[in-house]
Amino acid sequence: MTNLYSDSHKMLLDTGQYRAAVALARAIIPQGRRLPGAGPRTVQAAEQLAEEMSAGGGLFFRHLVTGLDWLAVLHTGSRFHKLGPGERESLLRSWERSKVLYWPLFALSGLLKSAHFDHQEVYHAYGMEHRRGGPAEKVRWVSQVHRGDDWDPGEPIECDVVVVGTGPGGAIVGKELADQGHAVVFLEEGRLYRRDAFTGSVLTAHSKFYRGQGKVASWGNTMVPVLMGRLVGGSTAINTGTCFRTPSWVLDRWCEEMGSDELSPERMAPHFERVERALEIGPSDAELIGPIGDIVARGCERLGWSHFKIPRNAPDCDAQACCDFGCPSAARLSMDLTYIPKALERGAVLLTETRATEILVENGRAVGVKAVTARCQRTISVRAQAVVLACGAVPTPVLLQQQGICNRSGQVGRNLSLHPGAAVTGLFDDLIECYKRVPQGVGVDQFHRQGVLLLGAQGPVNFAAHLFPFSGQRLAEVMDDLDRVTTMGVLVADSTQNGRVRPGLGGDPLITYWLQREDLDRMHQGMVHIMELFWAAGARKLFPLGHRMPVIETEAQLDAFKSLRVGPTDILWTSFHPLGTVRMGKDPSTSVVGLDHQAHDLPGLFVVDGSTVFGPTAVNPQLTIMAMADRAAGLIAERLD
Repeated sequence: MTNLYSDSHKMLLDTGQYRAAVALARAIIPQGRRLPGAGPRTVQAAEQLAEEMSAGGGLFFRHLVTGLDWLAVLHTGSRFHKLGPGERESLLRSWERSKVLYWPLFALSGLLKSAHFDHQEVYHAYGMEHRRGGPAEKVRWVSQVHRGDDWDPGEPIECDVVVVGTGPGGAIVGKELADQGHAVVFLEEGRLYRRDAFTGSVLTAHSKFYRGQGKVASWGNTMVPVLMGRLVGGSTAINTGTCFRTPSWVLDRWCEEMGSDELSPERMAPHFERVERALEIGPSDAELIGPIGDIVARGCERLGWSHFKIPRNAPDCDAQACCDFGCPSAARLSMDLTYIPKALERGAVLLTETRATEILVENGRAVGVKAVTARCQRTISVRAQAVVLACGAVPTPVLLQQQGICNRSGQVGRNLSLHPGAAVTGLFDDLIECYKRVPQGVGVDQFHRQGVLLLGAQGPVNFAAHLFPFSGQRLAEVMDDLDRVTTMGVLVADSTQNGRVRPGLGGDPLITYWLQREDLDRMHQGMVHIMELFWAAGARKLFPLGHRMPVIETEAQLDAFKSLRVGPTDILWTSFHPLGTVRMGKDPSTSVVGLDHQAHDLPGLFVVDGSTVFGPTAVNPQLTIMAMADRAAGLIAERLD
């Protein structure tokens, strides 16, 4: 696998900028005993990456390079590229401690790490190949897939059900209704990717498979990236395959809040069971989980904590560790490999690269969808007896708000929870080779009822450097020992659903969200728990994933970390689980859809995705969405019969 970015890319850096960029790259990612150091190839790829990230990305990259090169004058009297190796290293350490200069250095380091490590040269250093997926098998159902631009827009498409979105909600609803003989049309904004497209490349994944190239984020008292799929299968095609049932105490809370037992553990159990059978959900083998399983067991035994193997929909997993970038072996049974093909085999039609722009309404009822194709901007109309929105907790409320429908309650786009996450990495004497293992194979549920869930978070070589938000010799040292590190993540159940989604500039989502003091304390405590676990299991160093956070090497340093009062900008957050923005309930004055998923204000319109799920679920929510979709399919079928 060669780098995603071409060696023929024409650089826009002038001679001085190029010299400064190479000097900064070599200082930020120096040669290690094992790690190949950065150089011209890294700079060239980083500039192209910046250009492709946004319209002004290339200019931003050049300004970063120039600015940091000249900032060195204030500290040393010389520009950065004229300093010796020792002076460059000392200056980087100084900038990393600075409350101001840390941020431009962090931005430049992120670009350089992304460009440098996603390359075969680095993989060879760890004795690995940057694998390609595929080949994609020849299957008949692909004939039912059409790019929107290739479809004749002359006449409206007529069907029983139009489903907007092919993720965990839309795929299951569409398949179940197709099984019952209904004519189903899927509209998907993204493309259909097969095994041959899933190369394991972080850069490819973010540029092609993620909504907004992975740059969608919430804004409030800090920035939280909100990662969502934009391809056939939705986020199920680019996640770790983790499949938890909604905890019974969470379902009980929903029932109490809604004044109904419709979603009780007993009534939801058959729907969970149906999906679990279809996706062959179960724990991974110990060999695939790898040494992190022994480490977690060892630490938990010494601390008296409970732990477990994580259920996943990947029965034939071969542990390539790149689940979040698409499964190259087709081992994870995501929607693009299971429910969508089964629906298409039943005669359903899938239009890809086709974005829904309007719900068609006649006589106070939803009767179809108007959509626009990606390249030619053609308008396609699909008329149906039932319209199912399954775009996800961020796109669905944006579409409704842009049209100004279904919001008598004022709740569309509100009640967003993010289930924020962070991580801690540990360095051990054990040979772990986390980049050859299942990313999320084991968990610790000792603190689950307190809103803190600890899960394995191992990853591939090309992502590992981002777990260490520092640079220079410290980065080279830990990357040289990459085969002896492992990572666990913390998921924190939001204390409030204070987030909001609205249409922003150009129709892109504007997400606002404020981390509460309780959530900050929970996250800090969760990170402490991982440190205690790793320390009890024999870790030599601990690396909390945060900004300007210390590396922990002694018990005294661990005790000092326990006493920290972290702020919202101290932690490097992420979110994969946005929920709750199209609230479900019985009362039309306080909710958007009923318990049957039909909009209170617009008969014929059903919403079946994470937006109707009461967040947070306290676990990864994809199985929750799938089970609710299985239930919703039966309710929608009753309306069609």
